Amino acid sequence: MISETGRFDMQAKRDIPHRELKLSVKQAEALGYYDFMSYLEVPYYHVGGLTSTKKLAELCRIDSKKKVLMVGCGSGFSACYLAREIGCEVVGIDIAKLSIEKAKKRAKRQEVSDKAEFIVGDAHALPFEAGTFDAVITEFVSQFLDREIAFKEFARVLKSGAYVGMNEMYREKEISAKAAKEIAQAEKIIGEITGLPFSLLLPEKWKEELEKAGLKDVNVRMCKPIRYLQETKYMVEAMGGTWSFVEYLIDTISKMLKYYLLSKKIRYRFKRLEKSKKILLRKKSTSKYVGYVLATGKKKVFWKKI
Repeated sequence: MISETGRFDMQAKRDIPHRELKLSVKQAEALGYYDFMSYLEVPYYHVGGLTSTKKLAELCRIDSKKKVLMVGCGSGFSACYLAREIGCEVVGIDIAKLSIEKAKKRAKRQEVSDKAEFIVGDAHALPFEAGTFDAVITEFVSQFLDREIAFKEFARVLKSGAYVGMNEMYREKEISAKAAKEIAQAEKIIGEITGLPFSLLLPEKWKEELEKAGLKDVNVRMCKPIRYLQETKYMVEAMGGTWSFVEYLIDTISKMLKYYLLSKKIRYRFKRLEKSKKILLRKKSTSKYVGYVLATGKKKVFWKKI
C-alpha cells in the first residue's frame, strides 16, 4: 500500500517469490541468458538502478494518469515499482517468455495486477495501435536493438507530445588506446553471453538516433554509477522491508551458487560476465570512460484542425 506520505507501506506487500519447481542443471543451461536471470529473480540489469528509474519517470512527466510502455521489461521489477509508487498504468513487453511469466507473478504478489500488464512481444514490431502511450521507457535494452526500426516503433505508439525515455550505457569519445581495447573486449563478452549485438554508443550518437526517429527536444544526460547505500535503501523499500530483502538475497544467492558449482557452462558464463562488469564499472582505468545516459525525446505535437 501507499501511505499518506506517499511511501511504500513495507508491511503491506512483500516481494518474495513463492517456492517454485526448481530447474535441473540441464534445464538451466538450456535457458537463454535473460530467461535464466529471470529465473534467478534478478530484479534489473540497468546501471543506475531504481534511482535512475525514478529520475527517468520524472523526466518523462509520468504521473498517475499516464499509460507507460516498458520495452524489455524483464521480470517486471521497474514496471511494478512505477505502478505501485506513482500509480500509473504500465504495460511491459519482453521477447523472453519466462521473463513475462515472472513479471506477471511479481505484479500479483505486489497487488498491482490491475495497473501492470505484461505480454510477450518484439520491440521491432510492437503489438499496439498508434498513439497509445504517454511514455515509452527502456532500461539497458535499446543497446541490443536495431534502433532504426525500434525507435520508429516507439514513436509510432506514442501519443502526440509524449516522451521516449531511456537509460542506456555510453562511452566517452576521448579514450586511451589501451582502455578502448579492454572496453571492446567487454562489449564482445556481453554480446556473446546474451546472443545479441552490443556496443557502447557515444552520448551524441544516442541523441542522433532519437532525432532520426523524428523525436524533438532530445536531451541526453550523462550519469555515473550510483551510490550503493542509497540504492540499497530503495531496494529494501521496494521489496517490502529489510527482512523481505534479506530473504530475497538468500534465495537468489543460493540458486546462483547451486548452478555455479554444478554447471561448468553456467560457471563460465558468470566468470565472463564478471570480467565485463569489472572492465565497465569497477576498473578505474576503464570505468572512468563509461557511464549511463538518461535520454529523452518528445513526439511532435500534432494540432487537430477545428
